[in-house]
Amino acid sequence: MKDQAEKLRELALKVRRQIEEELSTEMQQTRVMVVTSGKGGVGKSTLALNMALGMCAAGKKVVLMDADLGLGNIDIMLGLVPQYNIYHMITNKKSLRDIIITGPDNLKIIPGGSGVSELANLNDEQLRRILVELGTLDGEYDYMIIDTGAGISNNVTSFLLASDDVIVVTTPEPTSLTDAYGVIKTMAREKFGGHIYLVVNRTASGIEGMLTAEKLKIVIKKFLDIDITILGHLPNESIIEEGIRKQEPFIKSFPRSQAAANIKVIARNLMEGNAINTSEPRRGGVKNFFKKLVGLSKK
Repeated sequence: MKDQAEKLRELALKVRRQIEEELSTEMQQTRVMVVTSGKGGVGKSTLALNMALGMCAAGKKVVLMDADLGLGNIDIMLGLVPQYNIYHMITNKKSLRDIIITGPDNLKIIPGGSGVSELANLNDEQLRRILVELGTLDGEYDYMIIDTGAGISNNVTSFLLASDDVIVVTTPEPTSLTDAYGVIKTMAREKFGGHIYLVVNRTASGIEGMLTAEKLKIVIKKFLDIDITILGHLPNESIIEEGIRKQEPFIKSFPRSQAAANIKVIARNLMEGNAINTSEPRRGGVKNFFKKLVGLSKK
């Protein structure tokens, strides 16, 4: 009887610990951020990658998802050759853990593929399995950064609307600013309720970066009645292109450059919540983000 009582106590303790662990995991939600742009070629993926590495260097656990459909290139920018990508997970050929690869500073990467568009055609059982897998990332990482395609296609818009945090990348060129405004206008039309951040890339000087960002912020407030937050700017330095050619992120290859200093400021602003009301409850986490994404994709 004594042995049986002891076993029951051990079982009860084990169950209690398991419940406490599950409750603790649910409370720790990964912050999901989507990086986008109004047009291609403005350095969106370069920003996403180097910003993610800036967060890793600060001791954060980060997973970077390449969701640029058909044009995924995060792995190429790092000189990595993934054996599998998100398509293999969606088609039930591989698990999420099988497709994740490791980059510099222990950055985890989910390689892209055309499979994201398949979310709209999943049956309920496939959907449940994928949401369960993606949901396991909540609490395991501090941040998930999602690099989307450029423009306002249905797929890109779905990613934006499912997110609580969207980072819009532009350059000082009038066409790029117009396209960035168009992305934010689309989000406003769809009643997006999250936070919108702005990064100006390829600036000739710090003054140009600040003025460009402030002008766009004023226009958006006046015509769309939306408050966006300026995260910072990146200079038009040759070392950035050199890093791309060498398949090495500039924050690693040229850590003392102005671009590296600026990307660290951008990452720090996001991590410290300088731009938002940190008293607001975080609505999402990874699982909720993808639930919203699938719901939007099926409309």
